[in-house]
Amino acid sequence: MTYVLDHATLWLGDGSAVDGHVLVDGPRIAAVGRGRYTGDVTTVDLGGLNLSPGFIDSMLLGGFDKSILSDDVRDIAAAYLRLGVTACQVCAGPLAWDTMTQIEANVWTAMQDPSPSRARVIGIYWEGPFDLPHMVGAGSPDWVRVATPEHVARMIRDYGRSMTMINVAPGQDHDSEAVATLVAAGTVVTMAHSDTTADRIDACLAAGTTVIGHCWNNNRGTQAEPGVVQPTLEHVALTDDRVQTIHLICDGTHVHPVLVRLIERCRGIDAICLVTDCVTRAGCPDGSYLNPDGRRLHKADGVGRTATGQLCGSGLLLPDHWRNFIRFTGTPPAEAVRTVTHNPAASLGLDGEIGLIAPGCCADLALWDDALRLRRVWRLGQELADVSDFADIQLH
Repeated sequence: MTYVLDHATLWLGDGSAVDGHVLVDGPRIAAVGRGRYTGDVTTVDLGGLNLSPGFIDSMLLGGFDKSILSDDVRDIAAAYLRLGVTACQVCAGPLAWDTMTQIEANVWTAMQDPSPSRARVIGIYWEGPFDLPHMVGAGSPDWVRVATPEHVARMIRDYGRSMTMINVAPGQDHDSEAVATLVAAGTVVTMAHSDTTADRIDACLAAGTTVIGHCWNNNRGTQAEPGVVQPTLEHVALTDDRVQTIHLICDGTHVHPVLVRLIERCRGIDAICLVTDCVTRAGCPDGSYLNPDGRRLHKADGVGRTATGQLCGSGLLLPDHWRNFIRFTGTPPAEAVRTVTHNPAASLGLDGEIGLIAPGCCADLALWDDALRLRRVWRLGQELADVSDFADIQLH
């Protein structure tokens, strides 16, 4: 099927915008032009609204009252597509090996499904198991492991087919060696859940770490002596260009708006990747839910918390994080859309495939009005019949 999406402001995904049209040929974008279309291909008039690439969530822990362990990940992906999120990376913290194996099998099945009726499932971000035990946050320290050559080899052997990203917390034994091995195996390595020194962080960056996970969460500095505070992962990320991508949760609770603005001013829009860290009850009314590690958690006021009140993820989905980022920083929507399209795609090596309105890219597209409400969605060139938004999602 070939058609033209005409009469739109194109938020191209790279931070720029043009008034133009998009020629879609089957599942891909064939051409992008300025101004109104004048040829003889069937056109769809978008009424001057704003067309962006489909959004990409790099940190999906669950959603819509469904778990990545006990429910079909494809059902989560289908619900997410209704919000304009056309691709997602599943994320899991420290878990028992058998639980990790169940999640991996579930995600692998979803990865093989080419249906345009659901968001593309890119792979798994193993935020665990290689955290520092005392920095695990709301995760269970029982399942934290040291990144020994044996444990790294097991991750590659057992989960390599679906493992797109993994955290190696700087400061543990074998940290930089593990980073180098995982990068050589084709995995993107992040750094999070660490309070180590700048020297250990530098060693991991030299070995190939390129991403800081959920900036300003679960990292803290140390004091060399009274009055002398050591730099955190965040301070290194703000000053070292080897950190190519900064993951940022923008629900308004995990990270104060002042710190959001600090990141944007220090590193600019090009380095920021908004992630949700969204919990099972995201997209649903407040309530309790079961975590894959067996604990009963609770979602309220836009975040998930443990029984003791500790943050354990966000209750908001990606379009709301994007709207918050615009509100916190004053970034124009056409520029801010880069944080949820091109930047996450580039961090995963998929920037020639998704995340841009450009010839050859997948025709994964979303249409927004000037109030930043979703109006239409296309996945692989096929329009979705039913779209929604976070406030409209109800638990059935």
